[in-house]
Amino acid sequence: MSLTIDVRAEPHEGKRISLAGSLDTDTAQQLQEKVDQTIDSTVHMVILDLHRLEFLSSAGIRVIFKIKKRMDEHEGKFMMVNLQPQVRKVFDIIRALEGMNVFRNQEEMDEYLAAMQNKVLGGDK
Repeated sequence: MSLTIDVRAEPHEGKRISLAGSLDTDTAQQLQEKVDQTIDSTVHMVILDLHRLEFLSSAGIRVIFKIKKRMDEHEGKFMMVNLQPQVRKVFDIIRALEGMNVFRNQEEMDEYLAAMQNKVLGGDK
């Protein structure tokens, strides 16, 4: 199965990486190359949208953790959204979601981001 990668700009120096298909041994390098081309120290937030990701292997997990590490190194935010049940199960099996920002859907992520912005502005609403 192939992997489709769509990278779009997000507000506040962010990038949304949407994946569709299979992130496995055959396609992990494709994602790594795209990340290397588009994610640098000027990017302050990466949203990994897994709505259409059907399969995830250990090779794919390694690339995802490299993205998170890159964001952590320059105090950026890394979030995952729309994990399909079979993909979430892979993360659950290896207990990799603890301490990560993972959201069920876009609305839940938007609520979180709004709350964080309100805290910064001093207006806990």
